[in-house]
Amino acid sequence: MGAGAALLFALATVVEWIKNVATIATQTPSKANTCLSGYHFVKAKLLCEMLTHTSRSQWEVRFLFITIVALCILYFALRRKRAGVACFSIFLGLGLGVSTGLVFFLLGAWLIVRAYRLQKYGDASFFGSNRVAKEEGQAKRANRAAKGAETSESTASPSKSAAPPTASKRYTPKKPPRRR
Repeated sequence: MGAGAALLFALATVVEWIKNVATIATQTPSKANTCLSGYHFVKAKLLCEMLTHTSRSQWEVRFLFITIVALCILYFALRRKRAGVACFSIFLGLGLGVSTGLVFFLLGAWLIVRAYRLQKYGDASFFGSNRVAKEEGQAKRANRAAKGAETSESTASPSKSAAPPTASKRYTPKKPPRRR
């Protein structure tokens, strides 16, 4: 669905390229309600506005960027490669900007969080991963408590002493020869 939505955005840029729609740049006027050169004052909005046309080459670059990234998302989705879909979704979200790219950025972030949960806990759902994390935490606390009780017993009875490690041929330095 994300690749389809991105391809629709690409088609929207083709429409913008064909129409060569003017964009409105706004600026706040000075205290005397005067505007910089090129801007004209709009009394209803109390803003200075300037109509600008985006060059056709910018629309072409935007169209190519969105199309290529959308096709990459579609390719990785068909190959069932979550990492590729997540990375290219975040890439598209950053490239499109805040207004339209936020959806793709959130999609990629959600896929990354989901993949992290699946890798760490074996369950991608929120409740399943929380349950597994709680069980692991309880097991760690139980192991620490058992280990703490074991060390207190070993310090109480000095009869169990640890044997020194055996000499390693690789790491133990050679003894100097004895003098005669």
